[in-house]
Amino acid sequence: MTLAKDPSEEAKRFIDASLSGRSRPPSKAAYARAIKLARQAIEELASLAGRMEKSPARAAGNLRSDLRRRPR
Repeated sequence: MTLAKDPSEEAKRFIDASLSGRSRPPSKAAYARAIKLARQAIEELASLAGRMEKSPARAAGNLRSDLRRRPR
């Protein structure tokens, strides 16, 4: 499995791709917020992927408990 070398750059590419085709670009604050949230998500997924490689059953259990605790 290959992981992103730079989560910030991957987040920016993801957000830029999701914005293609919009008639109006987002505000700078909204763009920065989206990049920050996408970077955090990428880092969490990379961390989970590392745990899954070490112990798939245990990591899956941790994921379920993490999802239950996460505020929405």
